[in-house]
Amino acid sequence: MIDTRRKGEPDMVLFLTVFVLASIGIIMSYSASSLFAMRVMGDPFFFLKRQLMWFIAGSVGILLFQEIDYRVYAGKTKILLLVALVLLVVVLIPGVGHSVKGSSRWLGLGPVGIQPSEFVKVIMVIYLVKVFSTEATENHLVQLLIPIVILAVMFVLIMLQPDFGTAIDLLLVSVMILFVSGFSFLYLLALSILSVPMFYLLIYQVSYRWARLLAFMDPWGDRFGNGYHIIQSYIAFRKGGLLGVGLGFGTQKIRRLPEPHTDFIYAVIGEEIGFIGTVAIIFLFLLFFWRGLMIAQRTPDSFGKLLAIGLTLLITVQAFINIAVATGSLPTTGIPLPFISYGGSSLLSCMMASGILLNISRYREASPEGVKLSEEVWQ
Repeated sequence: MIDTRRKGEPDMVLFLTVFVLASIGIIMSYSASSLFAMRVMGDPFFFLKRQLMWFIAGSVGILLFQEIDYRVYAGKTKILLLVALVLLVVVLIPGVGHSVKGSSRWLGLGPVGIQPSEFVKVIMVIYLVKVFSTEATENHLVQLLIPIVILAVMFVLIMLQPDFGTAIDLLLVSVMILFVSGFSFLYLLALSILSVPMFYLLIYQVSYRWARLLAFMDPWGDRFGNGYHIIQSYIAFRKGGLLGVGLGFGTQKIRRLPEPHTDFIYAVIGEEIGFIGTVAIIFLFLLFFWRGLMIAQRTPDSFGKLLAIGLTLLITVQAFINIAVATGSLPTTGIPLPFISYGGSSLLSCMMASGILLNISRYREASPEGVKLSEEVWQ
């Protein structure tokens, strides 16, 4: 195969954006967790030390993945899918998967644990991009069947953990990839209609999810029950005002906000750094989104373009779901804020995905006529 692409330097704006977000995450996860860590672990630096460890691993990952030609992944989708399937099945095996608060989402690796679903999301984006960039150009409905079945299997396995937030994030990004790949809107509409019974079963027929939906619509109707946490998040933003109460001086993180160093870390930012801090976080994610789209626009092949869009959406959609939950714009669901929430698997997978995106940014068309990739890459 003759590679006629022109290789350059990675997108430094995206690179710096990732490291600024991750650095903010280290600071804020420590601020949000130190009191809890001292009370429970006897060490206020317990979560900070672990987050720093994962940050170092993620930094190595981003530097490594930005050097690996993104086209390699197109020929490895079967292996990647097998790895994803094995991980999601193994984590559900009693005694193997590590259960926390009734959810079996983690695999123990010595003193650390990983959350397979965070890496499965990246694998599924690569697989769907490969399929939709090479086979979906004719808009034949039959070409949707296999990827939909595979997506459904992964969705069900993630829901069995259960991890509703991650499953919905994966589903939303998959639909967006399908849309930008050029499939007819009628297909998307048909899929949406067919999914209505599924969401009825997943929400209305599951009492705690239905209660969360009702609390979302009227949190003060159950202010000491399901509405309590979102009300505490509102209070955090109100206390923070424009400039915040000061880094480390927030009080809502003390036995009021649920998971202040993970799912509700955005509310801690709102209280301690204020409206200015929350807007800065949104700006950084919008900057990430813009650079991702610019990378996609400049990439010479369809696989690279769609992969850049898919990875960009994977991170930014998750970010805005988390922000929407913390601000009461969506019902409460557990999903971390990329790069910022405490959690090794989330940080590592996001930095790996960013590394792939940075590698895509290194390639440009070598001539005005553009470049067509050799068919060998799809074998």
